[in-house]
Amino acid sequence: MKVNYHTHTRRCHHAKGDVRDYVEEAIRQGFDILGMSDHGPYPDHEFGWHMSYSEVEDYVAEINELKKEKSGQIKLYAGLEIEYLPRYRNHYEKLLTQKGIEYLILGQHIFHYDDDAILCNSFGLESTEDCVQYAKMIAEALDTGLYSALAHPDLCMMGRNAWDANCDKALDIIIDAAVKHDMVLEVNANGFRRGLVEYPDGVRYPYPHKKFWQEIKKANIKAVVGSDCHEPELLWDESVEMAYKMLMKLGITPQDYLKNMQQ
Repeated sequence: MKVNYHTHTRRCHHAKGDVRDYVEEAIRQGFDILGMSDHGPYPDHEFGWHMSYSEVEDYVAEINELKKEKSGQIKLYAGLEIEYLPRYRNHYEKLLTQKGIEYLILGQHIFHYDDDAILCNSFGLESTEDCVQYAKMIAEALDTGLYSALAHPDLCMMGRNAWDANCDKALDIIIDAAVKHDMVLEVNANGFRRGLVEYPDGVRYPYPHKKFWQEIKKANIKAVVGSDCHEPELLWDESVEMAYKMLMKLGITPQDYLKNMQQ
C-alpha cells in the first residue's frame, strides 16, 4: 500500500496548501491512505508554528467533507502531530474524544525539565544530556496511551554533537518505551531533505540517524515512513524513497497502519 500519515497544511503557518491540495495530489500519485496531521493547537498558547485552536473544527470538517467526496478513491484520516506537555493531558484527550481527531502523532519538538515549565526546542540541543531529558519526556508521553506513532524519534540528534553515552541512554529509554507500548516509530523523510551535514563524528543527515535505527531493528520495533511534507509536491519525493530504501537495507518492513487505528 502507498500511505502517508504525516502531512501538514497552511494552517500551521509554515506550510503550503490546503487539505484538498494534498488529497488531490495523493490521488494523482496513487495513494491508498492519506492521514492529515498538521501541528496540533493548544487552547491557551500559540507557539507560532502550530494551528490556532479556533481552526480545529474547520480543519476536521474540511477532511470529513473530502472523505465523502473522494470515497472510493482514497482513505482519509483526520490527525494531528503534537508534543506531549503534561499540563495539557486533558486537552489531548479532548481532541480525540470531542473534536473529531482520529489519531495523534507524537512530535516532541519542545519539552520541559522537571516542574519549572521551561520550554526547550529539541532542534539542535546544546548538550547530549538534553537528549536524555527528551527521551524521558517521550517515554512519559507514550505511557498515556494517547499516541498512535512517534514521529522523528531521533530528532534530538540534529544537534551539533557526536554520539556518546548519553545518546545510548536516550536510545535505551525510547526503545524500552516503544517495546512496552508496541509503538510505531517513524522514519522521517524531512531529515533527508535537510541534506548532508558535517558533525564531529562525521558527515551524515541530521536524521534519521543510522545507529539509532540499527538498534530499532534489533529490538524488532514497528516502523512507518512519514513524508512530513509541508508542500503537496513533497508528498512522495526522493527523500521518501530514501527513507524506504533505508528500511529495506535494515530489513524492516514498514507498517501500513498506525497503532490502534481503525482499518
